[in-house]
Amino acid sequence: MARDPTIAYVLLRNAHFGPRLASAVELCVRDLVRHSRYAASTLVVCPNVDRPFDGIRIETVPDAPLGGNLAKAWGVGRLLRRLRVDLAVVENHLPVAALIASASGAPTILHSHAYEKAPSGALKRTARDFELRRIAGLAFVSEDCANRFRSNFPNAQAPMRAVPNGLDMTEWSDSVPKETTILSVGRGLDDKGHIEAMAAIARLLPLRPQWNARFILSAIDREPGIVRELRNAAAQFGDRIRIDTNLPYGEVKAAWEKAAAGMVLTKTPEPFGRTALEALASGTALMASGLGGLAEVCGPDALIVDPADPDGVARGLASLIDAPGLRAKLARSGRARVERLFDIRAVAKRMDDFVDEVLARRG
Repeated sequence: MARDPTIAYVLLRNAHFGPRLASAVELCVRDLVRHSRYAASTLVVCPNVDRPFDGIRIETVPDAPLGGNLAKAWGVGRLLRRLRVDLAVVENHLPVAALIASASGAPTILHSHAYEKAPSGALKRTARDFELRRIAGLAFVSEDCANRFRSNFPNAQAPMRAVPNGLDMTEWSDSVPKETTILSVGRGLDDKGHIEAMAAIARLLPLRPQWNARFILSAIDREPGIVRELRNAAAQFGDRIRIDTNLPYGEVKAAWEKAAAGMVLTKTPEPFGRTALEALASGTALMASGLGGLAEVCGPDALIVDPADPDGVARGLASLIDAPGLRAKLARSGRARVERLFDIRAVAKRMDDFVDEVLARRG
């Protein structure tokens, strides 16, 4: 019987492959590996972490005193060659993926969670085309992400697939008693729409004493003015608006499962939108901007508003929190949508099938 292929998922840059500070990318990798039919022969190469996710073999990114991520990428490629890895899946960075492919000799899939910008100028176009020729497959977190890549890189020849984030729906509950809380989760950046969410909440709470709000923010050092502005706006409400930062993933999950209403108001197109997925999985009635990949996550099962229209956001939130029937309807349909389209078993199978296709093409 032929052995299962040895697969390496590669996380560089500021990745934290553990439950304390994992981002959407690390959580996606964890879930794909745990539910892969090749889980026993898969490892994750990542920066050193104090407490990694349980049950997954990791190898630490080799040190590279000089040269930054590209030097680390070369070291990772050499490590994969020594480990005789059959295929690498590199998260998010085309030049790094191309370098790892060259150094390892293994077919390499670029797994993109972001919009890859079109190259500007002939020199950059030549460089990107050179790198793409080394890539054996391209996986994207949404069809929107894949379509933008096709438009920006018309010369790409590698097979492409959309493989979204998934959730293990046996671990997500919509039966936890709901609290009259409005929840907004994400990085503490202007683009994430927390300021717009806060403005709507501040307009509505004075006349709805039974409701409160909570913000759970990460990456708060990148735009500290945003967090400061949120705290200033919340101050007048005392403990009715709570702002937490850099919570472990388990606490974020528990917060979604308790919240009656959620807001994901990203102001520019989102490649995917894992926070929206988690809200829907929790049976939280969701209001979202619906831009980019968020439209694929939410479909018709969230209330869609324009974050640039403060009156519209406030009206939408009022309709959500004042209508228990609407909340219940969205909670049911949102949960069903995730079970139907984003259960991790189906998503992991999609990635495994793509791995098989790439390996077969390299034959």
